[in-house]
Amino acid sequence: MKSVQTGARTYVPVEALAVPIAADGQILASFRKIALSCLAHLEVNLEGMLNSDDPEFIHQMRVSARRLRAAIRLFAPRLPPGFSNELLPPLRQLMDHLGKVRDLDVLLAEIAMPVVHALPGEPRLAALVKAVTERKHATRKTALRYFRSTSYVRLMLLATKLLHHPSFVAQASEETIASFVTDRLKRLRKEALELAKAARTDNPASLHSLRIGIKQLRYSLGFFESLLHPGKPLRRVLSQLSALQDDLGQLNDLANAGPLLMHCANDNTRLREVVPLVDDWHNPRRHELLARMPRRLEKFQRLHLPTPKPV
Repeated sequence: MKSVQTGARTYVPVEALAVPIAADGQILASFRKIALSCLAHLEVNLEGMLNSDDPEFIHQMRVSARRLRAAIRLFAPRLPPGFSNELLPPLRQLMDHLGKVRDLDVLLAEIAMPVVHALPGEPRLAALVKAVTERKHATRKTALRYFRSTSYVRLMLLATKLLHHPSFVAQASEETIASFVTDRLKRLRKEALELAKAARTDNPASLHSLRIGIKQLRYSLGFFESLLHPGKPLRRVLSQLSALQDDLGQLNDLANAGPLLMHCANDNTRLREVVPLVDDWHNPRRHELLARMPRRLEKFQRLHLPTPKPV
C-alpha cells in the first residue's frame, strides 16, 4: 500500500492482521480477541483518514467495522445477553458514515471517471463528475466530524467496556472454540449455499443477499484460519470466495450507480439526462460479470470447507 506524507508524519493504510486463536481456548475469550483486533484495525487507520484524502484509509476502516459486525453475528449464540443490542446500533452509525464516503469514492473512481476519459467530448459528464466530487467532499466532511466527535469516542469506550466484562474471562462452559468452529462454519456454508441456489442473475437483490452470505463465510474462515489445516485447500477456498465476493460487489456497485448518480445530480435536468449514458457505457462489464456468474455459483456449490486441525 502507498504511504501518505502529511507535514512531518507519514501515514500508511494498514490491512487486517490474522488473529491467532488457540484450539483449546474458550469461546468468549476467542471472540474478545477477534473483536479487539477489529477495533485496533479501525484505530490504526483513523489518523491517516483524518489527515489525508487517500480513500484506502476509509476502505480499511470499513473492512474493520464489517469484520467486527461479522464476528458479532458469528458468535451471537454465545454472547452475553444484551451485548449485540447495545453495541450494534452505534456500530451501524459508524458504518453508515464510512459506507457513504466509500460508495462515493467508488462511484467517482470506478463508475464515473472511466466514462469521462472514454468520452471527453461530452461536457455534461464533466459536470456530473463535479457534482459527484462535491457530494463526496461534503459527505467526507460529515464523516470527519463524526470521527472527531464524542459519538465515536462513546462507541469505542462502550466496546471496550463490554469486551472487558467478566463473562469474557471467567466461563463455566467446557465447550472450546474448536468444537464451536466446526458447527458454525457448517451452518454458514449451508446458509450461503441456500442463498446461491436462490440467486438469479436478473434479480440484483438476490445477488446482494448472496454477497452478504459469502462475506460472512469468508470473514469467519479468516477469523479461524489458525484453527484450520493450512495449505492449498484453505488458500483455494479463500481465493474462490474472494473472487465471487468481488464479482458480486462490482455488480452491486453497478446496480447502485444509477440511483446514486441521480442523487448527486439532484434536480439538474442536464445532469440527470447523462446518467443513462454512464449506465450504458458499463453494460459490457455488467454483461461479462453476469455471464460468468452461473459458473462461479456452480463452483461454489461444490466447495468443501477446510477441516479444523485435531485438538
